Amino acid sequence: MTVVLEDGTGVAGANSYASENDFDDYTDAHGYTVTVGDTEAALVRATQCLDGIYRQQWPGTRMFGREQSLQWPRTNATDAEGLTIPDDEIPIEIIEATCELALRELAAPNSILPDLERGGGVRMLRAGSVAIEYNNQASATTTLQLIDGILSPIIGGSARSNQTTGTVARG
Repeated sequence: MTVVLEDGTGVAGANSYASENDFDDYTDAHGYTVTVGDTEAALVRATQCLDGIYRQQWPGTRMFGREQSLQWPRTNATDAEGLTIPDDEIPIEIIEATCELALRELAAPNSILPDLERGGGVRMLRAGSVAIEYNNQASATTTLQLIDGILSPIIGGSARSNQTTGTVARG
């Protein structure tokens, strides 16, 4: 799979907010050991995950509407402090969240957005001697606290994040 990088100009066919170089810089800066795998495919899936989960929380509107492949670049976007995000910018928070999700995807392929067959009604999950049982109010999703934290300058910080957290299905 080839990464078509969105650079803030509404690249036709763009499928990732981060390049392999961005990914390498991110993992090096954070001291991560990278699992061997298809980094480009992981970056594309990570971008799909971000756009799918957080698009209702992104500020502003898509710069080129439905003509652009991804949710960024955006116009009339401001960060949590009310500062304008330039129309032709893919915020560093988006790039870093893409890299973090790609890292997780490399460690466990197809884990960031797995299919849910149970409709969220899990009562018991057993694997050998280990069992997990969720109460009736338990969601079938997992809050991505690190991703929420990375994105908090864009999605409104902890106050807004607590109202609508990013989620990924439990796998």
